[in-house]
Amino acid sequence: MRFGLLLILLLNSAVAMADLTVAPRYEYIQGTEEELANRLIVKGKLNSTVGPFGIFVEGFGEFEGNEDQAFVRRSPSHGYLQEAYFEFNLDSFYVRVGRQALRWSESWTIPSLDVWTGRRWNRLFFDPLADQLTHSTGVVFSYARETYSLEFVGVGELAESYYPVPIPQPDVEENTSFGGRVKWNWGNFAFSALSAQVLTTDHYGVTGNYAFENAVPKFELGYVHDRKALENQQDRKFATLGCDIFWGNWILLTQVSRYGTLVTNGLAYETSYYLTGQWNPNRHDVQLQAFYNPDAESSFGSFSYGYNITDYFTVSGFVQNYAGVSGLYKIYEEITGGTVVGLRLELSGNLAF
Repeated sequence: MRFGLLLILLLNSAVAMADLTVAPRYEYIQGTEEELANRLIVKGKLNSTVGPFGIFVEGFGEFEGNEDQAFVRRSPSHGYLQEAYFEFNLDSFYVRVGRQALRWSESWTIPSLDVWTGRRWNRLFFDPLADQLTHSTGVVFSYARETYSLEFVGVGELAESYYPVPIPQPDVEENTSFGGRVKWNWGNFAFSALSAQVLTTDHYGVTGNYAFENAVPKFELGYVHDRKALENQQDRKFATLGCDIFWGNWILLTQVSRYGTLVTNGLAYETSYYLTGQWNPNRHDVQLQAFYNPDAESSFGSFSYGYNITDYFTVSGFVQNYAGVSGLYKIYEEITGGTVVGLRLELSGNLAF
């Protein structure tokens, strides 16, 4: 409540140098046997800076016309606050307080070192990635120089993850969490190391990448210790190798992950493969995604094409496929029937005041 009142007061005082962006979009999504979504989403962003002080607010409202699917996906007509923070920035130092994105990972799927980020798994993969994520609320202290940076985080409200029916919604645990990260840059090579305590788990990890002219290979290693795990459940580890490739108008992101998952008898290891690509010349926008986990027999594929008719209006269509024999992807396949097609109409614009 206090944070909300403070946010309102600072919003009113910051309008003199603010930039407001509003982007409504309409989506119709059809599954194999039934309509999956008929919705209007209005996304807004406010960014204001006065001297060393800044304020940033981003969120979206959803108006879902299919009440049955809204119940199944636990995604009713609702407003969602993505980020809302205040910032003090002075030379190489900044303090940021509020709900904010803390992306510490070099990878694009889970598990990863994004220990402060949650996901809206209940919305399947209908939304763009930025709208799928949820963020934690806390304070960040950062100091950055040309070759290194330090970041310390204290979190009072962890990001929640949401799931579709019939997966029960996890209880929200109230606890203070904290962590720190250090980054170094030597020429084209970047390296980071981090440690974080999140509820009953301790996270440790390192990341690295090297920037060539047309490719950026990268790696990520993580280790998770659960202080309340059963005796037969070992600490979890994961390793991810990936590469960002820039080929003409194409941007390709590849990733292979090997990680441990908790099972009844202890720990089992799985491997996942992920590819995403974007081709964006002039007014065209082609995007593709492919995910495959042979151990869990789960897969996801998506292809979309969009055309920017004017600077403010885009029309796009997409097709997706979900498959799984157990777990989350099995539920996705049951909800969608396997194959999904969709139409998206999107407006964008800036209102300066």
